[in-house]
Amino acid sequence: MTPRGAWPGVALLIVALAGCGWTDGAHGGSVPGCTVPDDEDELLDAYENDRVFRARPDGARRDGDLVRSTGCRQLNKEDVSITSVSLIWYPDREYDGEALRQVFHPLAQEGGWHRVADPDFPPVDAGVVHLTYCREVRGVPSRLLIRSQAMRSADVRPSTADRPPSPQWTTVASASIFLLVHPHPACPQT
Repeated sequence: MTPRGAWPGVALLIVALAGCGWTDGAHGGSVPGCTVPDDEDELLDAYENDRVFRARPDGARRDGDLVRSTGCRQLNKEDVSITSVSLIWYPDREYDGEALRQVFHPLAQEGGWHRVADPDFPPVDAGVVHLTYCREVRGVPSRLLIRSQAMRSADVRPSTADRPPSPQWTTVASASIFLLVHPHPACPQT
């Protein structure tokens, strides 16, 4: 079972895996030693205008606007932001791998994204489905991560050795779909 605050953990994982941005020919950011892609604003514009963000999963409500994040900002004691654009949807049903592909794969493919196996995120892992794509955006190798999280629920009265599970469960977190586009130098060139 994943706790209610799973998305901040996912964001921290993305930051940890992606580092603090692009380093080839980039200019400095606010964190010493951290760099962002050249023309970061234009890259963010390109990410924001990607057609994959136009997809609307059936019965889903969007969690606000696209989140546009500049890189190399100190978020807290340990974490540094990455150049990225993200969006969260809350569908009224769970999306398995096939349903997720039906919604997002055609738009990703039309946009020039190529599906890749991602060692950082297995395709399916305990109620979580990942689709990973790569392509070059404005000369920067970039990764599109689409993640579907199943609804999470908890036993109202947790069982113990002498007490069976309760027949009542409560929803801890709704099903969700998370999209993230960011620079990723390790993305294969196609």
